[in-house]
Amino acid sequence: MRLSSLFSSLIAVLIVISLESHRNKSPEIRYLNYSWINWEGLVFDNSLKLIKKHKTIYEKNLKNQIDQQVLYYKTGLNKNDQSKLSELIVYESKKYGYDPLLLTAVIITESSFNNYARSSKGALGLMQIRPATGKELANEVNIQWNGSSSLYDPEINIVLGAYYLNKLFIDFGELALALEAYNHGPSRLKRYLKKGYRPKRYSQKVFKNYNGLIYPSI
Repeated sequence: MRLSSLFSSLIAVLIVISLESHRNKSPEIRYLNYSWINWEGLVFDNSLKLIKKHKTIYEKNLKNQIDQQVLYYKTGLNKNDQSKLSELIVYESKKYGYDPLLLTAVIITESSFNNYARSSKGALGLMQIRPATGKELANEVNIQWNGSSSLYDPEINIVLGAYYLNKLFIDFGELALALEAYNHGPSRLKRYLKKGYRPKRYSQKVFKNYNGLIYPSI
């Protein structure tokens, strides 16, 4: 039992050292304009290397970190559904190969983890999806659609939101643009880009939240 505990402690230390090493190599990350940072490298590369190396421990730590974040907000969910959020976020993120903390940052930006959030434009749930978009996405991923109330199901909302973000990333080829498309809508963003205007406010807000999750204040 002592050897097992010692081994677990050693692995945890190695992970902390790895994260500290990355932090020390990039001390400027908090001060740079977020649009200049290689977010694809952070989102798709760093976490996956750690997951592959220490999969079980890293995933457990991730879920614990997300669980702690959720506690800061009023989700409107019962304890049973709320306890499943971190597992859903990690599982859906792994489908598309990006850091679960990115999906967490998007949810914080969109709804502050309020499962019953509704925007002025009619977007619903954790990842603020409009019913028309939700219906289309549900058809693409073969999820039963029972009307707009489906978006108040946290599992359906996260499944559709994660899929949609990945779809936009494939379409636009850049994470920042995918996030702006998620916020503005892909058609509107394409019109903006044709006119030479590239919005940045939303993606920088997500990246700021993501940065805060990767390098939490002590």
